[in-house]
Amino acid sequence: MWWPYVLAGFVGLMILIIIIRTLTFKAKDFPEMRKKHEFDKVRAIESLSQMIQFKTVSNIDESKVDKKAFKAFRQYLRERYPKINEVATYSEHEAGVLFHIKGMSDEQPSVLMSHYDVVPVTEGWQEDPFSGRVDEQTIYGRGTLDTKNSLCVIMEAVEYALNQGKTFKNDLYLAFGGDEEISGPSAPAIRDHLHKQGIKPAFVLDEGGAIISKMFPGVKQKAAVIGISEKGYMDVSLTARSRGGHASSPPKETAITELAKAVRRLNNHRAFKMKLTAPVKALFKTLPPHSKSFGVKMLFANLWLFMPVVKMMAKKSGGEFASMFKTTQAFTVASGSDAYNVLPSEASLGVNYRLRPFESSDTVLKRIRKIIKNPNIEVKPLKISEATSVSLIDEQFGILAKAIKQTWPDVLTTPYLMVATTDSRHYHAISDHVYKFSPMDVSRDDLRKIHGFDEDITIDNVINGVNFYLNLIEQL
Repeated sequence: MWWPYVLAGFVGLMILIIIIRTLTFKAKDFPEMRKKHEFDKVRAIESLSQMIQFKTVSNIDESKVDKKAFKAFRQYLRERYPKINEVATYSEHEAGVLFHIKGMSDEQPSVLMSHYDVVPVTEGWQEDPFSGRVDEQTIYGRGTLDTKNSLCVIMEAVEYALNQGKTFKNDLYLAFGGDEEISGPSAPAIRDHLHKQGIKPAFVLDEGGAIISKMFPGVKQKAAVIGISEKGYMDVSLTARSRGGHASSPPKETAITELAKAVRRLNNHRAFKMKLTAPVKALFKTLPPHSKSFGVKMLFANLWLFMPVVKMMAKKSGGEFASMFKTTQAFTVASGSDAYNVLPSEASLGVNYRLRPFESSDTVLKRIRKIIKNPNIEVKPLKISEATSVSLIDEQFGILAKAIKQTWPDVLTTPYLMVATTDSRHYHAISDHVYKFSPMDVSRDDLRKIHGFDEDITIDNVINGVNFYLNLIEQL
């Protein structure tokens, strides 16, 4: 019998290929010398502290919005940064503001983005969330992490550079939304304004990833994760109706039971397949080679063979790792009768979907209806934002990576897929180079403070943030 020898030879060849690919799965990381700038650090800290004190809280209910605070904040930007306002063209779009600084050329314009609105404050803070209190290490208050810090360090960096006689090679736009937290019209309005003028940005940077530790198994170095694409967002309501009545004599099926069956079918059905999209593939090429674990390197050096294993690991671990592979589904809100002894004539359930790249809302809606198989349940999309296109990883990405390495030489830089949404999603329609990175080194505990309690940011992050943008705009 010859086939056992052929099989053994084939297995041996496979093992050899796996080992060779693992051993040659080398990290590609190009060092940069740290570059610091002699700007006024005290001023930068004071600026952020003062920005925090403006109660620019956005709310879907406009009656709860303090429009005077928003107007005052915009006026603050006009007064605090005289050099920018001297050379820039200023315009307002909805609640957003746009500064246009002309460069020597208008062929490769750049857009630096942030937003100045913040989410409402709930009970649980230890002190005034709008104090802007500064101590030896931190600045305290709502918006320090999300994301007045980014806005502040952009303005401080550009103001300093202009005062030093900086002339930009290309046009620079500073675009700050005033309603990002409610997915408002500011960012689309600014994008449309640029588009009508025929402006196709060569580089766009908004909030998104950050510098975090323990990003990947076995990788000891911190990683600066740069979003190159965003998952989509869709809210869907499921509504069932029945006669209602008294709970003492219920029918076999009610609006509630109809919805319960629908939830069970959706929850148990493997509706959304796991797929390796370009942003996740880029992440897997960048970080795993730095892992100290031979097993991890072996898996990711040989995805052509071990992808089923990686997907199984993602399914078991859940969370953000699993969400990078597929459209996710979360049951979030429900309503029915207002009384325990009354059958509802109508019951509804809210489901939030985060759409992976290249999976449309139409495809997901058709799948929902097919799984539920109940014409008595109305499936209605309430809010849709499709997944973005994938930005290019080329010399423009390299400009961003270089600025990061000049500010934090010891970190790794990697593309990744944003599972949350930002204002910059609107810019994918007019640019192939839209990146999402917040210049701050944060812990998992810090990330939990975003939209939570006792939000604060370290003074080091403010200083490094200004240095980062100064290193970035030197290349723009």
